[in-house]
Amino acid sequence: MFSQYQRFLTKSLIISIVLVMLAIAPIRAVASAVFYAFPLTGAAQSNNVVDVEYTQNHGVWLLDSHGNVSFYDGVHYHSLSQFVPLPSSPISRISAFDDSLWFIANSALFRYDIESNALEIIPLGESESVTDIASDPRYLWVSTSSNLFRIPFATSSAENLGHMPLARLFESQNKVIGLSESALIDIHTGKKVFALADNVSVKSAYESEGALWLGSQQGLFHVVDGTISSHFLKDISVNVVEETSEGLWVGTDSGLYLGTSRSNNAIQFEHIDGEIDDEYSLSGEQIFDIETGRSGDIWLSTENALNYRSPAAQSVHRFPLHVMMPDWGDASISSMVTLGDKYYLSARNKLVALDKDLKPTKSTKLNLVIESMSALDERLWIASASGLSALDPDTLQPLESMSPPRLDNVSIDHVIADTHSLWLVSGKQVFRYWPESKTLIDFGSDWSDTPNTQLNAVLDLDKQGTWLGTSEGLLFYFDGQFQTKLTREKIGIIKSISIDGSDNLWMLTERGVFRYRMDGTVAPQLIFNSDIEARAKCFVLSEHAAFIVTTKGINRIDLASYQQHYIQGGNQTTSAASLRHLCQIENKAMLIAGDYGVFSLSFEMLEALFEAPLRTSTIGSISVNGRPWRLGGTNLDNISLPSKASLMIDIGKMPFGKHESIEYRLDGVSDDNWHTTKDQQLLFSALESGRYTLMIKEPIQGGQSSERTLITLNVAAPWYERLGYVLILIMGMGMLAIWYFRRKTAIVKAHNVQLRHTVHQKVIEIDRRQMLAKGSDGQGDDTAGDIVKAPYMPSNDVTLDTSLTGEIFSEEARQTAEESKQWKERALSEIAIHFHNPDYSPTVLAKALFISERSLQRRFKTELGYTFKEALISARLANAKRMLSQGDKITNVAVACGFNEPSYFTKSFKAKYGCTPSQFRELCESEEG
Repeated sequence: MFSQYQRFLTKSLIISIVLVMLAIAPIRAVASAVFYAFPLTGAAQSNNVVDVEYTQNHGVWLLDSHGNVSFYDGVHYHSLSQFVPLPSSPISRISAFDDSLWFIANSALFRYDIESNALEIIPLGESESVTDIASDPRYLWVSTSSNLFRIPFATSSAENLGHMPLARLFESQNKVIGLSESALIDIHTGKKVFALADNVSVKSAYESEGALWLGSQQGLFHVVDGTISSHFLKDISVNVVEETSEGLWVGTDSGLYLGTSRSNNAIQFEHIDGEIDDEYSLSGEQIFDIETGRSGDIWLSTENALNYRSPAAQSVHRFPLHVMMPDWGDASISSMVTLGDKYYLSARNKLVALDKDLKPTKSTKLNLVIESMSALDERLWIASASGLSALDPDTLQPLESMSPPRLDNVSIDHVIADTHSLWLVSGKQVFRYWPESKTLIDFGSDWSDTPNTQLNAVLDLDKQGTWLGTSEGLLFYFDGQFQTKLTREKIGIIKSISIDGSDNLWMLTERGVFRYRMDGTVAPQLIFNSDIEARAKCFVLSEHAAFIVTTKGINRIDLASYQQHYIQGGNQTTSAASLRHLCQIENKAMLIAGDYGVFSLSFEMLEALFEAPLRTSTIGSISVNGRPWRLGGTNLDNISLPSKASLMIDIGKMPFGKHESIEYRLDGVSDDNWHTTKDQQLLFSALESGRYTLMIKEPIQGGQSSERTLITLNVAAPWYERLGYVLILIMGMGMLAIWYFRRKTAIVKAHNVQLRHTVHQKVIEIDRRQMLAKGSDGQGDDTAGDIVKAPYMPSNDVTLDTSLTGEIFSEEARQTAEESKQWKERALSEIAIHFHNPDYSPTVLAKALFISERSLQRRFKTELGYTFKEALISARLANAKRMLSQGDKITNVAVACGFNEPSYFTKSFKAKYGCTPSQFRELCESEEG
């Protein structure tokens, strides 16, 4: 008796010490809307993002508090200033409209054309100072200090709507509301919607269902028919108001609020809880801007991060771990069990009960660390270093005398419940305990063929035996005997085990997910490979499908067709991710417990997500030859690039910032193989001339992949490869050169003709003066006044032999001599008249004398004793000598006397007179002196 009583006291004392609750109080019920936080980088890391503009499924434009603009493509942040030169003054407002980014800088309106990467200033008038911009589906609205303008879609011409000075413009669904000095105005109709009150300083405005919501320094006001009907969030500064199907989102300096209607049509605002270290909750307290997409997704900027909320998130219930453990740090969930209509969650020394919407109903804090927890016989069973304990699920109070005395002071590492019993792991030992009959079996430490085997999972099939998943493979327990069915070498360490309706075992191991026939007739088949696709975290079976939660999302495998579908998830960046993730299916919903708490996803929502197309890759930016070239473009077909261009492409994928592997191929090169990159940045160097198509291969639903074109390129050939262009260029340059030289020659000839004419007249004038001088000296006859109009022809150049007279010649001979004399005089006279022409030739003289050129040359030689050329040169030099004696310039004398080249003139002059022209002129000047 004493011994039993002593054991009872000892057991009671242990239970009292172990299960004493240091605090039994419900955890504060808060709204934990699922957001995904993107830490800001670059300039936005130190400056708050104050304006967000979302381009559907492509990227987000961000304006920070210092006036810098950047573009986020889901992976990379790009600064606009790297692509176009921006105004020196900070940018104050941005608006995405008509495939362009519009912004205000230095009180002027600018338009950045995304497709052409061109920046232009929009003229509004010299005296116009832009105050704000906003857009609706049809127009971009621009307010200035004096007027209101609008710019229609697909144009950049501003229409002046007249005098309407507005300080702010607020976008509200498909309309824009303007703020003047005294009222809020619907700028589409010009109707005043609210007269400003003294106690309301408007910071934001939003119209919903005919009513107006005003954000101000004093809180949120609800205006109906121009009158304030309600005042919410008093004394909280409201910065922005937006609406989705979930309700009214209100961003304030004190956090984010969601307003929803209740059964009595009254609206209630609930504060959205967040934690900066929680990647699936709102990060930040001060809300600067909220931007909504066409499908209901939300982009929200705070002092800490850019936050995203998917439209599917409204169907997701969540209990964050930081609510359970404010100092959670690297804490992780140890167990999650279902009992009745409640879920029970344990982490470290805390236990919380959740309802079907994951709202906490009760919690407790123990003075022990919960290693594992299971539910059996309407009780919660806890394994800890203090032993096995039982709790009442309704009160979370300890239940005494529930564990066997044999396990007193025995540390329990793991408790696993099957349909009737508990499997207990303590170091190397394994126990099986039936609470109803209080029967305990000790299998010892050598229960497995392999030493140090760790029991991880149990599947009890009652009379068909029990399957055990262990660290050394798959074991089967039947009639007191353990049999090894699959070794660790074949499938790895088993973490969980399930059975489908076709008697197939499904096992989650560190290698992936295996399927195995219970009768052993078929070798285990690897259905999901953790090494290649993603790391499997947990696994659960439903009636028709298998679900695998991985580090990249959720995979669903149809049990009939084995077709796979996929939901992409966010990027887990926590360095201390827990090793334990738990999955289960309850109440037509899938529960996932992990590093960030518990998520509940309804089957209806899962089905919609699995059937939805997967996110596709986009082009965030393009750099050519190391220089930024395009940013955020959507139409990138037939891009022209210079020869030997090097191309760098940043690949984005909205909305999650994930660095995923990308399969790509550049058609147009000799290499037709697919390549893989993990940094989502493609680089192509020194592209040869030709047409290229960049193909990417992406997964699609059904476990297949799809190839699609991302961009097409046209690389120009170098100039030396374009022979036709080269020939045309050479011919064109040749024709231009010919025209130039002909034109230059014509100008020179015209100039020389004019010069020769002038000098020729001067020579005639010299001869006239000499004749007049001779007449005045009495040396002339009565015809002394006659002017010899031909230039001087030296007489000693032609000697006429007239010594033979009289009887020697007959009459015929005299006529012949007279004819010869006349011919010689005419020939020399023609030369004397035309000697200044550089193109004067025997052909010209022959035509003038009506004889052939050959007869002319022969007659010159026989009758004059020298050639035509000698007579022409002699006449030119004789006249040149006379002009030099008058003091004319040597160059002008050469040109006037028919010499095209001054050097040839000098050479000919020296050969005839024994001195150069310059020497002769100096001699004449010295004699005159």
